[in-house]
Amino acid sequence: MVAYMSKTVVLTSGTSGIGKAIAKKLLSESKEEKDHIFINYGHNDQVAQMFYKELTKEDKKKVTFIKADLSTYEGMEQLLHKIKKKRKTVDWLILNTGISSYLPFEEYTYELWEHIFRTNVSVPLFLVKELKTMMKEHGCILFMGSHAGQEPYSSSLVYSVSKAAVLFMAKSLVKVFEEKVVRVNAVAPGFIETKWQENRTEKSREIINAKIALHRFGTSEEVAQLCYHILVNGYLNGAIFDIHGGYNYF
Repeated sequence: MVAYMSKTVVLTSGTSGIGKAIAKKLLSESKEEKDHIFINYGHNDQVAQMFYKELTKEDKKKVTFIKADLSTYEGMEQLLHKIKKKRKTVDWLILNTGISSYLPFEEYTYELWEHIFRTNVSVPLFLVKELKTMMKEHGCILFMGSHAGQEPYSSSLVYSVSKAAVLFMAKSLVKVFEEKVVRVNAVAPGFIETKWQENRTEKSREIINAKIALHRFGTSEEVAQLCYHILVNGYLNGAIFDIHGGYNYF
């Protein structure tokens, strides 16, 4: 394990679902007063404010919430500007932003495809590029991929292809960060209980659970536990970590 020193963390899309669970895990494991987490969110001020109110007085001192739409290059620049005003280095970069579409393939437009790829692949890549000089030695970059990036996801072709790109991007960046001794990994969750699953029918859940060896959806907290383990384990590098309960093992 990497020896614990004060950490500066950048977490994108960190106010709900898996992102919020990661933020809470980081705070629960924080050992230094100088630890600081920049928690990005894109649009919903109310959700961000509710999360902030949940925090203890001590934890509130350790976080900065930054509103920036990471579906655009301009939003990424806003985030970078605010980070650089407060910190000179970053220890951990967690790229959690991702969007999808459940439209039938026949209804795809070029604009839809480009928007999802820009949000899921292009902006995260250029955020990494812009933060490269700020990443500290023995730091860690962690991408949020998806099991859909390893196995075709019939409900959303664009999501599957974009997440496949994310997983390959994580592996491809390992060599780029070799000299800085910065590790690059990705997590590939399966079906996790988040707002994305709220409108799923019971029949759909039954069909999916029948394909999962544990016969249930995962929790955001379980994904957050895995993410934290990857961040602190200094020999995990260039790997994709599945967390899907044993999906399609039949």
